[in-house]
Amino acid sequence: MASQKLKVAVVGAGGTGAYYGGALAKAGHDVTFIARGSHLDAINKSGLQLNTVLLGDFHLDSPATDDMSSIDPVDLVIFAVKSWGTETAIADMAGLVGNNTLIISTQNGIDSERLLSDAFGKEHVLGCTATVSSMITSPGVVPQAGGPGSLVVGALTEGQSARVNDLATQCVAAGIAAETHENIELAIWEKFTFICALSGMTALTRKPIGEIFAQESTTQMYLQVLSEVAEVGRASGIPLPQSIAADLLATTQAREPFIIGSMGHDLIANNPIEISLLNARVVELGTKHNIKTPANFAIEAALRPHEFGGN
Repeated sequence: MASQKLKVAVVGAGGTGAYYGGALAKAGHDVTFIARGSHLDAINKSGLQLNTVLLGDFHLDSPATDDMSSIDPVDLVIFAVKSWGTETAIADMAGLVGNNTLIISTQNGIDSERLLSDAFGKEHVLGCTATVSSMITSPGVVPQAGGPGSLVVGALTEGQSARVNDLATQCVAAGIAAETHENIELAIWEKFTFICALSGMTALTRKPIGEIFAQESTTQMYLQVLSEVAEVGRASGIPLPQSIAADLLATTQAREPFIIGSMGHDLIANNPIEISLLNARVVELGTKHNIKTPANFAIEAALRPHEFGGN
């Protein structure tokens, strides 16, 4: 895989899928975007415009469709749909997966790899975390204004190491800040801890992180969210370091002050939100392990009425 031109399907061409798929397309790989509605119409009419601080501004004329059955098996599937579209997307993408197809998920949460493995076999699925601040601002236009644009991949089963390394090499060559991780489950939980606080707190307050950290009370609640997720993770058998909450707080405080998590953006736009995937999942696991999670419960309770979007 390291030297070949990849055939890629991006299942979910929103901010995250468009950024990583766009980087690969810009580097010359054969990328098809799975999109819908006005975004799909705009891509097919005028192409996909990405305005990024990491890769520059560029325009793509890559193919896009809402019919995955029209695409033959690919080398790589980037699974980037929102959580509420997971079940339908998995059911519709069977034709994309051939004998040698790899699937990586850029979804938030801790359950994506399990769901994909159950559907297609663990041998096809790599563990993955993606961290980038990008979103659709108008149909066919995706700016990337912040975040490291990182992609961390790792093996979930024996015998995947060579393919993990090859994929990371291809991504680095495309300008993506990609790296491998020997314990990808740990990396997934580190990202989960980070995103539960970022998305949960920016959605709860409807404010970017700069305004959250300007107040002592919201900074302390942010730290409490991180601490609860980490404790639940350790109880679930994940060796998260004791310092992770403080470390992630410091890392996030150093980020661009205008950042709002994806759940915050969705809430502001009256779209469905991923509360079940994030803070509510922490509460569920906390109950299972007899760990109190009051900060995550407060976020869940406040945001549940907005779960399915609407005014």
